[in-house]
Amino acid sequence: MIENNANNSPSHNNERDVSYAEYLTRAQAALAAGDQQLSMHLYLTAFERARKESGSLIPDAALLGLRHAWELACSLKERSMAEYVFERLEPFLSSEEISKCAQQLQELALDKLEEFGLSREELEGMTEIISQDLMGLDGSQIVHIDQFPSSLMLPGMPKAKQTIPNVGKPQNPAAQDQVPTSSEAGKPQTSQSTKPQQGVYGEHLTYNDLVGYDRVVELMRDLGIGMQNDATFQELVAKLNARHGVDSAPALDSMLFRSGAREDADRFIMATVGELGLPAIRMRMEENFQGHAVLCVMAQAENQPKLAPNRMNFEGPGILVLEDLDEWIAPSGEVSPEELGGLFMASLTRGAREAVSLIRSAVENPEVYVFASAAQDTEIDPFFYNLLEPLTIVEISAPTDEERREIWHELAKEHPSMRGINEDDLVRYSANLARFDLYMAARDALEEAYKASLVSRSYIPVTTDNLFDKLAACQPLDSDEYKALEDAVLKDFSASLEHLEDLLEGEGE
Repeated sequence: MIENNANNSPSHNNERDVSYAEYLTRAQAALAAGDQQLSMHLYLTAFERARKESGSLIPDAALLGLRHAWELACSLKERSMAEYVFERLEPFLSSEEISKCAQQLQELALDKLEEFGLSREELEGMTEIISQDLMGLDGSQIVHIDQFPSSLMLPGMPKAKQTIPNVGKPQNPAAQDQVPTSSEAGKPQTSQSTKPQQGVYGEHLTYNDLVGYDRVVELMRDLGIGMQNDATFQELVAKLNARHGVDSAPALDSMLFRSGAREDADRFIMATVGELGLPAIRMRMEENFQGHAVLCVMAQAENQPKLAPNRMNFEGPGILVLEDLDEWIAPSGEVSPEELGGLFMASLTRGAREAVSLIRSAVENPEVYVFASAAQDTEIDPFFYNLLEPLTIVEISAPTDEERREIWHELAKEHPSMRGINEDDLVRYSANLARFDLYMAARDALEEAYKASLVSRSYIPVTTDNLFDKLAACQPLDSDEYKALEDAVLKDFSASLEHLEDLLEGEGE
């Protein structure tokens, strides 16, 4: 039995036994006592309890209580709470009532802006934009989905193949992809740049296009990723389904890929997305022009996921990718979403609520794969661990000698001007570096050799000291590899001086 104190606040005895009708009674008592805040929360709690008790057939009394919660939120100028209540009230409103609620939310937004010194006259031209942003009257979501490029290549990376094996969907070469833009700031990126775009490596990557990831690929294949067309594996799955009496293999946990360079993890995830061939949504945190954190949500142009109408939920199989999770900023507050439930969600902006809702629904949906990436040496806010559970962490360690040899061999095959450099030396001097570092060193050396060729009006290949110098910039100063690279560069430089002296002596004779 829950007892009320003098202020009509519920105590913490057995809250689970309280019916929605009892919450409505308490809400009315709180309102009569002049505590509008408590009354508003109790009316909302009554509706949530009625929904659990009655399912889709919400009692009229609970709906009336929800309307009272809306009126109280508006009168108290609690805009976030008003948005939260409206989302629950909207399915029960007529189009005329929805329009009136939209105007009220707009008024709350304008009131908030006035607190910053802006007059109503100055804000008149913004009302339509604010209304659409708050209510999504054009049918879009606050966190909307833009398209991410599938054709952006990092110079120096081996080119991905133009077809997607094992997925059953042909590539549309005529499809034009848009570059990603921030969901709030409209921050453009250009596919013309030679600078590497974080998190984007190439077009339609699959495991067949990866070089230097043998151990991680083998791990994923053990979990069934990329085994769609393997007849032996499919026979095993069918046998296990029959013996265990289940319809399909258990759903994978959410997976967090960590590596020394987060770019390595991002590239592997994009290859996994291509291997599965399912519609994917990518999310990452960026900064807008004002320096504020903005969540950017993107989907691929030619393979967009289906979302449930009027909500951010996958409708059917798909993939959700959370890029660079260690750079994400968690919602303010020290308690987890499980501890606060609906009140936690009500405290967030609508855009944040939609993002959290999308992640939650994807984690709970057995048809949706959830992949996240992060660097190994950085911390991730515990909020996101709670959000992604159950979670499996996959460590992508630095490439082995053999994996580095594969990378250097692939680079030499793609770029003939690098073939004069000893591969054994490259393997030895690039020890402990991330895959991304190898590609960046090669790219910088190629660009430098190309520019030198333009200046000299003749072909100049990538030289040993040039590439070694780029590798040395990636190695820690106190490492054995850095010292060895330094010695090798000095040795090569000394040899060139001796050759120059020989030439000068020959001319003097």
